[in-house]
Amino acid sequence: MHFRFDLLPEGLRVCLPATPLVAVTEWTALSTCPAGAGVLIRLRDEGEAEEVHDGQCLVVQWKSVARLTPEELRLLHLPDPAPFSIEIASSGALHHDDFEIHWGFVHQGRRIVGARRIGAWLTVAKQNHVLQDPQFSILEAVDDFDETRSGNLETRMLAWGQIARMLPDDSIVDDHLRKTRIAVASSFEIHPFLNSDNVPDFDPIIGNFETQCDETGEQIREFASVLPAARHEAFAKRFRGLAGVKHRYAVGNGFYVVLTPNLCTALRAVKRAQAGSTIERKRFLQNVSGYIRGALDEAATEDVTVDSVFSDAELSDRVKGVGIWTEKVLPWLQRAGQSWLPPSAIGLQVGNRTLELEGEEVYLLLERVQEALDHGSDSIETDNGITIPADEETVRALTTLVRELQSGSSPSHSSDNEDNRREKEAPQVLQIIDNIEDLGFRSDKSPRTPSLPIEPLNVSSIPLPHQYECLHWLQEHWDSGSSGVLLADDMGLGKTFEALIFLTCIQTHAKAAGFIHRPVLIVAPTGLLRNWLAEQELHLAADGLGKILEVHGPGLKKLRTEHAEAGNELDQEAGLPKLDTEALARADCVLTTYETLRDYQHSFGRIRWRVGVFDESQKFKNPAARLTDAVLAMNIEFTVLLTGTPVENRPADIWSMLDRIEPGRFGTLKEFSKQYEENDGALQGLHTRLTQSGPSVAPALMLRRLKEDHVQGLPKKHVHPIKVMMSQVQADAYTTTVRKGRLGATPMLQTLQKLRRVSLCPYPPTRIDDIEMSARLAETVEILKKIARRGEKALLFVEFLDIQDFLIVALRRLFDLEEDILVINGTVTGRIRKARVDTFQQRPGFDVMILSPRAGGVGLTLTAANHVIHLSRWWNPAVEDQCTDRVYRIGQPKPVHVYLPLAFHPAFKEYSFDLRLNHLMERKRSRNRQVLAPSNFTATNLQDLYRNTLEVIQD
Repeated sequence: MHFRFDLLPEGLRVCLPATPLVAVTEWTALSTCPAGAGVLIRLRDEGEAEEVHDGQCLVVQWKSVARLTPEELRLLHLPDPAPFSIEIASSGALHHDDFEIHWGFVHQGRRIVGARRIGAWLTVAKQNHVLQDPQFSILEAVDDFDETRSGNLETRMLAWGQIARMLPDDSIVDDHLRKTRIAVASSFEIHPFLNSDNVPDFDPIIGNFETQCDETGEQIREFASVLPAARHEAFAKRFRGLAGVKHRYAVGNGFYVVLTPNLCTALRAVKRAQAGSTIERKRFLQNVSGYIRGALDEAATEDVTVDSVFSDAELSDRVKGVGIWTEKVLPWLQRAGQSWLPPSAIGLQVGNRTLELEGEEVYLLLERVQEALDHGSDSIETDNGITIPADEETVRALTTLVRELQSGSSPSHSSDNEDNRREKEAPQVLQIIDNIEDLGFRSDKSPRTPSLPIEPLNVSSIPLPHQYECLHWLQEHWDSGSSGVLLADDMGLGKTFEALIFLTCIQTHAKAAGFIHRPVLIVAPTGLLRNWLAEQELHLAADGLGKILEVHGPGLKKLRTEHAEAGNELDQEAGLPKLDTEALARADCVLTTYETLRDYQHSFGRIRWRVGVFDESQKFKNPAARLTDAVLAMNIEFTVLLTGTPVENRPADIWSMLDRIEPGRFGTLKEFSKQYEENDGALQGLHTRLTQSGPSVAPALMLRRLKEDHVQGLPKKHVHPIKVMMSQVQADAYTTTVRKGRLGATPMLQTLQKLRRVSLCPYPPTRIDDIEMSARLAETVEILKKIARRGEKALLFVEFLDIQDFLIVALRRLFDLEEDILVINGTVTGRIRKARVDTFQQRPGFDVMILSPRAGGVGLTLTAANHVIHLSRWWNPAVEDQCTDRVYRIGQPKPVHVYLPLAFHPAFKEYSFDLRLNHLMERKRSRNRQVLAPSNFTATNLQDLYRNTLEVIQD
């Protein structure tokens, strides 16, 4: 049985050709369910397909059809992708009102005649094809352009410039359009200089933003001008010489610049400031975003490239002034090894920018965008200030990248040139006294009186013994006059609850002692903000932490001061913040994100915070990043850093955290790096130094405990590595991959990725019988049969979407389940994710949930399951442990069983990929628990894995 497809103006209608029609919710339960049903169910769950006709059909939006991969099209028995090159021609001149753009197709040098299109469905000579992106989006944009027939030249130029950027390299464009060179600019940065009168002046540099990721995962923002140097000078001259800001500028040599509406709005403020007095220009340079941001709406505001800063008596002693950000070059700091495998970088088009993302970051970015949508935010910002719209288009684009990652089809990123990673923008920031090369700042320590009460107050949940122990440790630090601590407890021990208990004690104590009111600050990744609110509601008494001010999303806009909204219309002194600092100071607790703290550091920096809690504090591990400086610049009496992974990529990761809680104690970064990089003995000594306590060092600076050692009543955890021999089909595919690798037909990293995929399944499965060709899939089914007989539940972790789609159908049919299999991956929004968790927790009897390791490995409690199957591995044992911790945590009443199906080749045996990878991961896991050693894979690890799977055993 195959699906029936009908063409509608809005999309593709899909039904099962049965009488009567079968409800969509029952498709995957049918023994005759067609291949590809899992794809359609996923599209429905992601909001890209809608049930119609009383739930008996699905209508898939055309833009979603255009994003189906060739494999998904074949699985659904849809036509193949259109094999044509696109042709674009114009009638009339661009500056004439009757100008039109036309599209067509060319195949093997011949123009296609009689092509008919409905959405993404193209018919040529009775042969059907599916138009994939970008061709579909290009034709839609061309049709929209011709339908509007705008008489505005700027609009026409902007539209053509945007279409031109989407055109593939093999596109054919007529001479008129090809010779019309249009650069579209959406952003700018300020270039300050001393003019001929030797007084401050500035020009805007227009362009777009790009990011590059270094091997630590930090995103470095680079501003790229859309003009060559000579044309930029022409633009600057035209910008100054014309009255007002124009939407388009002719800059010579047939080159035109078209500005987006938001950029025009921002540049009007620049234009007015250029015409001001010397004093006004100085004020503008000191507070650029204060003049600019008020002219933009919330989403566009986040695109401004230069933040304003201020210097004030309320600032931390560590702040030495206000100045231009300069990049920190640390040539002696060893760069971290690659933390994931190919493809190592992929591109995401955001407006006029191409962002390069590391593979792991694609999953995390998709999750952040979903969280922003849930919170009603219009956009998010990366660590280095790149704005990404929080909308469905971004979700779909990131989902496509996820699929590319899983298929291993995206291009690898090979540039390691440090010059290409530099932040070219020069915003004014709070400049700090750093301890990078010279020890310039130390923290003072004097005991606090009266002592903090050790009993938790204002809580509705009773702390467990290990949580009391943590509270007493925090209380000791507070009383001793310490400036901060590193709480690095294992995941699942309740670090959030421990921090909340401490905060209530601090607040109650401060009121009882008559201290001046000081708020507490909680900074967390966007995806964890809701968790902090939920934990406070769950564990604290009615008044909780008091008045919580949420400074993110819609709450951020409400805090903008009048002068910030009005921009440069108000006469303001340099250094004034954009946010209502009085509101910040009045709050009992302020909850914000790392990005907001960085971008509004001049506002947050004016507040004297009693306690600052930084969740997932490894976020500011990079000592060369602006985010790190912003965190260090905050005026906080006592800092609590929460992290389950104090060292992610290299030992120096922990230095920035130590420099926040006790600056100076561990020397300069330069000294620290030389002492601890690649030195296990030194790392063991560092671990001891951080965790030891005694008369001279009490209390220990870091608290790092494992669940197994500190939670009474935690059930036993049984890990079951299960070796299963490959089928003949799988072994043959594996042998072919090894031979190609030995011949050098594919690069090392791509070969390892192919071995990883073949070891899971040699070919994409489409029928239930295909399970037998995969040793791991077949063993997984056997494991689930045992779990089903016990009436218990399991989590199955696998990141490949095509395997997820297949298992949605296969597992429901194999186990005769009444409802669809629940899935949580990076495309699932926060609200839907919570609903699926609740459903899974409440469903009676045997059940299985499919999760992607990155999307489902954090922020979820799924203790209704006590079995975890790692069908695929994520290279990093810390990530795998996070996945297991979804069930192995406080509140789990049953023994936990963790299964690792490992496929081995009948000839290669112990040198098979799965077994060598497992051996390496176990070594990493053991080393990370003994010392503060990174658990990510280094280049040496990858080379060893490659040699052990390809070079050691010969045919």
